[in-house]
Amino acid sequence: MEFQLASVRMLPWARAHLNPTGQALIISTVAGMAYFIVADKTILSMARRHSFDDAPEHLKNTSFH
Repeated sequence: MEFQLASVRMLPWARAHLNPTGQALIISTVAGMAYFIVADKTILSMARRHSFDDAPEHLKNTSFH
């Protein structure tokens, strides 16, 4: 509910031209985009933290024996 109220304050056009279903669709789309942006940043930071260059030597040897 807070998200909907915030979006209505920030986007008067949405309040004037969209019904509550349209407003909820915009809000859920923005929330979904924010979720994936945060997930992407988390994955990239984990990949940097656990990079191949910093791995122990016994893990760097990827050749088949």
